[in-house]
Amino acid sequence: MNSPPERNPDDPLGAARSLRRALGFLVATPLHPQWLVHRGRAERLARLCAGMSGRVLDVGCAGQAPRALLSAGATYVGLDYYATASAWYGTRPQVYGDAAGLPFADASFDWVLFLDVLEHLPDPQRALREAARVLRAGGRVVAQVPFMYPLHDAPLDFQRWTLPGLREAASRSGFAVVAEEAIGGPFESAALLCNLAFARSVLHWAQRRSPLAALGLALPFCVLAANLAGWLLSRAAPHDAFMPHALRIVAEKR
Repeated sequence: MNSPPERNPDDPLGAARSLRRALGFLVATPLHPQWLVHRGRAERLARLCAGMSGRVLDVGCAGQAPRALLSAGATYVGLDYYATASAWYGTRPQVYGDAAGLPFADASFDWVLFLDVLEHLPDPQRALREAARVLRAGGRVVAQVPFMYPLHDAPLDFQRWTLPGLREAASRSGFAVVAEEAIGGPFESAALLCNLAFARSVLHWAQRRSPLAALGLALPFCVLAANLAGWLLSRAAPHDAFMPHALRIVAEKR
């Protein structure tokens, strides 16, 4: 197996991951910088999984969150790339493999999931074609990707899509989009980016032992204010696909 790609030395991912783990207990509260991302995520995933049956392939499965949400009539298979799963994330999928060359027979699945995965693949179109290959006729692929969201997991963060771009990518691989969703409104996305910019800057200042690190004392209050403002304003503003923090499509194999 290949070694995991080296991380950008200017990108303190190890420290950022440690900070995320330390703040994990706050994720369900507006004191967390990414509360607006996590709010409602479990419910959206549960609704998605409730309609699945047959064999479900979760590509880039990480913690295998969909597995517990599928009905008794579904069979779950989680696949991840060995080098990054073992060295970066410490997770263990059921199958190690590459999205660009899935180790499964043609027409052997009913669903293929790419949940926050396609942006991390150097050739996402090839992965979508592989999904089409392993899906049965009428099988469906789910692709969820970030939109208004910072660079993450560098150097394996290669692209962003719009909804028209996702439709085109799906069509080129033999799919027809049957459902799509823009996740998060403009105010939520703006609040999220402000929170992440502040948290990231505090992390940099602390690593460099800058006096500006003292501003970290204000971080919880600023995050709380931004989250509540973003949430309240989003409830009043019309929701559209202008500035979401994530996008999701469900497409059927033609």
